[in-house]
Amino acid sequence: MPPHPPGRLPDYGLLCPLHGADGCAVPEPAELTALHAEFCAADPAAPPPLDADTAHALTGLLAAHLRSGETAAHPGLAAAVERTLRAVLARLAAASAEQRRPLAKLAAEYAHAAGALRMQDGRNATAMACFDRALTWAELAGDAATQVAALSDMSTLARLDGDPAAALGYARETGLVVPGRHWSGAMAQIGQARAHALTGEVRATVRHIGRARLHLDHIGPRDEADAPWLSIASMRMRVESGAAAALRDLAAAVADPALARQALAAAESALRLLGTAKLPSTRLLFTVRLADCHACAHDLQTAVAVLGRTLERAPDSALPALVGHELRGLRERLAGRRPEAAHRLAELAGS
Repeated sequence: MPPHPPGRLPDYGLLCPLHGADGCAVPEPAELTALHAEFCAADPAAPPPLDADTAHALTGLLAAHLRSGETAAHPGLAAAVERTLRAVLARLAAASAEQRRPLAKLAAEYAHAAGALRMQDGRNATAMACFDRALTWAELAGDAATQVAALSDMSTLARLDGDPAAALGYARETGLVVPGRHWSGAMAQIGQARAHALTGEVRATVRHIGRARLHLDHIGPRDEADAPWLSIASMRMRVESGAAAALRDLAAAVADPALARQALAAAESALRLLGTAKLPSTRLLFTVRLADCHACAHDLQTAVAVLGRTLERAPDSALPALVGHELRGLRERLAGRRPEAAHRLAELAGS
């Protein structure tokens, strides 16, 4: 059982499958543990109905797992999420029509979480399979937010695998989930910008970043109805962090320091929007990206300084795969002129 489950939902972007954005209380930790164990042990052929307390417990447990994965590496975390997912699926197979939608929403959220944790561990093929399953159950549940999140993550995996064409395809699909919504439109546009940046397409990359930012200016109540956990600040942070990465990749592809300086401004905005949120892995990712923007702008001294303590000591646990990917890119840019820093980054990145 991960520490510190939330007291209420929504939490960590997760909504109760029964009460949605209205919010609800999560059982106390001891009761949560008992409800989870009872749910997993029930006979899937003749299961009791999914009651409110159990729905709250399963969602609160998943939020706690994800928060735990953000703050430290836990090798067994993805496997624990997948075990609960199997119990949810066993229930879903025999569920009544009334029970299918909330169970499908739980299945979608657990499958997406499993994919995110596998991606964090660098298990890209397993992560892609999880995201694909999440899409199926999210569609069954009418859960547009999880569909958009899964497609966005599939686009990320394609980029990590060096497949810009597939990344572009997934990003375009993201915009088709809820046509006309600005929040999903922004995610689709920034995903397309990142795909085009990999192949050095300057005009296409800049155009899609501009469209993503334009969507942000029009987010309103209809968007919040699709994703009630969404805030304007969090969407702007996602767009600016994606813009920073796209412009950084573009600057590296075409060797243009001016693009790197635009990337730097976006990276600084993303860090500022992150604020004091207790998301150490996200902060580390954004900090490494900021340093890389300095490197692409040919300011290697600042690039090394920005990393600060990250360069001084290795972390206690393995780095998330996305952070390792960013560090490897920065290492390559430092290798020629700051070999000692590049060597240290190689140690941090595990390569």
